[in-house]
Amino acid sequence: MDHPALRYLVVIGTAAFLQYTVLTQFRIAGVSADLFLVIAIAAGMIGGAERGAIVGFASGLCLDLMVTTPFGLCAISGLVAGVVAGLLEDATVHSARWLTMVIAFVASTAGILSFAIAGTLLGRPDLLSGHVVTILGIVGVTSAALVFQHFGRADGLIRKIPSFGLQPAEVFDLLNCGRRDSPARASHRLRVNP
Repeated sequence: MDHPALRYLVVIGTAAFLQYTVLTQFRIAGVSADLFLVIAIAAGMIGGAERGAIVGFASGLCLDLMVTTPFGLCAISGLVAGVVAGLLEDATVHSARWLTMVIAFVASTAGILSFAIAGTLLGRPDLLSGHVVTILGIVGVTSAALVFQHFGRADGLIRKIPSFGLQPAEVFDLLNCGRRDSPARASHRLRVNP
């Protein structure tokens, strides 16, 4: 399971299972958290706008197979959320953890608004109603909390590993999902400072 596409396939499949077995049982004002949007946002924040777009589109297509809205709306929503998260993460230089939550909230809002607007343009005016504000708030807050939990665990993992004289970026590259022997990673060989 060394290829990133296989890992995302497993993550999206697990999210589909959890979304429709667990999260649909926990609703606030008829709205539940959207794990597919969280996956797109996390992929955008970690891998950039391009990876966020690809993963968001794929997870949205998976969700499109399970809902009765026009096919492709969820894919557009995931794509937009992944791109917005990737662009905002690349544009900010931040050290505050709360900024991660703000980026996730804004990306989630962009994804849901794109869903509602595209749905209205495709003949479903009920998607852009007063209930959208409730959906924006609940899904935005849950997405921000879930993404924050993910990044908090990853940050804690990096701090607990001894660095052996490596810079933090080099430690992160070693923990990253890419192969260490690829040409792009050849410059990140282990060097121990005496």
